[in-house]
Amino acid sequence: MQTPEVVVFDLGKVLLDFDYDIAIRRFAERSDVGIDKVRELINSSVQYDYESGKITTDEFFSYVRNGAGFQGGLSEFVDFFSDIFSPMEMMLNFFKRVKKAGLPICVFSNTNEIAIQYISKQYSFYDDFDFYVLSFQEKGMKPDEPIYRVVEKKTMKSGEAILYIDDRLENIETGNRLGWQTVLQNDEVCSIAKAEKLLGI
Repeated sequence: MQTPEVVVFDLGKVLLDFDYDIAIRRFAERSDVGIDKVRELINSSVQYDYESGKITTDEFFSYVRNGAGFQGGLSEFVDFFSDIFSPMEMMLNFFKRVKKAGLPICVFSNTNEIAIQYISKQYSFYDDFDFYVLSFQEKGMKPDEPIYRVVEKKTMKSGEAILYIDDRLENIETGNRLGWQTVLQNDEVCSIAKAEKLLGI
């Protein structure tokens, strides 16, 4: 097995933890409906549409506001759904070691405009990626194969030359089918140890 030539990181639950319930609780306090209804709205197909770039932030906000009777404006909504992240320090330290070793690094995430605008301002590591493949910009979602091909095109690598770290099995499985080397992130210590072994660092 060859040594990987690029490392592809998912973002949420790999480098940054997140908790949507923080936002849902705050949103419900300013709405006509309870937490369960807000959660149902957020977890509906509209979230997929938002993260796959089919609808804008304004359209996403309008849908959720109207469904919940939210009493605030867009800026308050953005604040609620931004401040839900926390750093995964062990993985971020590993990320820094990979960068220091001189390996190209790609972020590959199902995400949205609100999240990325916040993360890019709050977390300096975000500027250290060499390549960015984000679902809402590419108008495609993991685990569908086409967006994986975008990673290959941008990094100019394929197969075993790619090491891919993600927390969702279905996303990892697509990478496996394409011949990528993969690490399923469910324990930081184990994930880092496996990745270091594959990279030889």
